[in-house]
Amino acid sequence: MAKPLWLISYDVSCPKRLRSVYRYCAAHGWALQKSVFVFSGQLKEKETICQTLLELIDQENDRLLCLPFIPSENSFHIGKRDEWLIVHSDTRLEDYIL
Repeated sequence: MAKPLWLISYDVSCPKRLRSVYRYCAAHGWALQKSVFVFSGQLKEKETICQTLLELIDQENDRLLCLPFIPSENSFHIGKRDEWLIVHSDTRLEDYIL
């Protein structure tokens, strides 16, 4: 059974924190946009990721959004695809990530 997918987006005001959050997200998920990532993980894994991100941001000034990601047949992703090859085996991501 495939792990649930999570959409995580952030808005970070400080460039240093922004780099830290981006690096963490890039190491653990797949980028859809510059600050929008898809993660695959059970609820406990999602909670760990979100807790780490909460420690990296300034909760007074920055924003973090985490939602279940359930692509449907009407979903799409348009725009320049990342030049990095991202290897995944989750068929739910075929129209979103190379």
